[in-house]
Formats: sequence, structure tokens, C-alpha cells
Amino acid sequence: MPRKIQSPFSKQTYQRNARFYKVMANAKRLEILNLLARHELTVSQLVKIMGLKKANISQHLAILLELNTVKVHRSGKNTFYSITNKKIVTPCKILNRLWEQQSAKEIPQ
Repeated sequence: MPRKIQSPFSKQTYQRNARFYKVMANAKRLEILNLLARHELTVSQLVKIMGLKKANISQHLAILLELNTVKVHRSGKNTFYSITNKKIVTPCKILNRLWEQQSAKEIPQ
């Protein structure tokens, strides 16, 4: 009799991961995370770097805060954002390397 095949993860794990991937499927949020992986920044600094409106940046940060991928702290009048764990950008780096390798194969030398 064949052995019962079980899913390697719980349904809750798949649901949590799907939510994460849905949030990360936005280019601007990926850019914000990669910027925050290098330096903690204010909304004003992100606006200047990315060329987006303050309201747009704030909306993206609120979504990232809800997912617990960024954290916030205040220093005087400034509010700084940073990522909660630098490993959060690892999947993005891996995907970039894969695309670079794929692009190199497609371009004749």
C-alpha cells in the first residue's frame, strides 16, 4: 500500500507565505526594503531617493509595518524606518542573480 504523502508545511504556513509574497509583489516595496537594508531612512529621504509622493511612501511603509518587515523609531522630530531583519532582502538578491544569469544566456557574445 502506498505511503500517505503529506505536505511539508502547515496550511497556516502557506497562507502566511502567500500573504508575504503578495505584499512583496510590488516593485516599490521591494525598492524600499532594499534601501532600508542599507540605511535607516526617513519618509522625506525615501521621497527624495525614489521620486514618489510622501503619501505613497507612507502607504507602502504602513503595509510593510503591518507585515513586520520594517520597524520605526523616533529621534527628536525625525521618524526613522529600518528593516527588522536584513535577511528579508535575500530572496530579492537571489532572484536578481537568477535574472542576471538568464539574461547573460540570452544575449549572444
